[in-house]
Amino acid sequence: MSEKSENIFVQNRPFEIPFDVVTLPSRGLVYPHKISQLEVEYMTASDENILTSPNLIRSGKHIDTLLSKKIKTKGIKPELLLPGDRNAIINFLRYTAYGGDYSVRVYDPETGLEFEDVVDLTKLGEKVLTEIPDDNFLFTFVAPIRKHTIKFKLLTSFDYDNLQKNAERMATERKDNISEILTLRLKAMIQSVEGNVDKIYISQYVDSMSPKDSLELRRYVEKIEPNLDLSYEFKSPFSGKFFRSDITLGIDYLLPDIK
Repeated sequence: MSEKSENIFVQNRPFEIPFDVVTLPSRGLVYPHKISQLEVEYMTASDENILTSPNLIRSGKHIDTLLSKKIKTKGIKPELLLPGDRNAIINFLRYTAYGGDYSVRVYDPETGLEFEDVVDLTKLGEKVLTEIPDDNFLFTFVAPIRKHTIKFKLLTSFDYDNLQKNAERMATERKDNISEILTLRLKAMIQSVEGNVDKIYISQYVDSMSPKDSLELRRYVEKIEPNLDLSYEFKSPFSGKFFRSDITLGIDYLLPDIK
């Protein structure tokens, strides 16, 4: 807990909700407001009502509702943040509400055997944005096969939600169960190809991209996209050796009693 939060308790105001500052993995570089740190309130017992409301859960709005309530910094819309920035805030809310200990199951890479261990969520690192976007918040990628210069943006949570809905709608309309989420994502990200910003052209370009160019662009985006670093060091109970493995956050992440 920061000195700021401790001071709030020391002043003996039990009903004033403490807050702290969360630094965004993007460092604000992809937003017009350039805000890199947000003031975020700690969770309270009443906030659990949001996370357990069936209607909010069914609509997928429970996380947005929680973040809208907890983010104190003015002018911030949670749905317009990058997923990685949201994840940093959610992790802060989780470990300040329930503590840093979180049980996970991992596989020993040497024996292939599974074991349970406890990770400290406060020690999760960050994958910080290191590439600097241009004045329009776009990044540059040169396709290795066709050598075209592609300008693209990083997608917000709102963008990803729309992609998923559009992919599901299109699959239903065609009745072939083929998801176009991969190409829809590229079409949403790419803002120009060799300077051409026409949306119809970009859509046709993506549909005819070399698989190698598509793969390398997706790999580059994954490389630079800011987020929590879910890689954690474990000690094998079988060999005694240390190894790193990515952890998976389950449905009990925000509500520990849910299994």
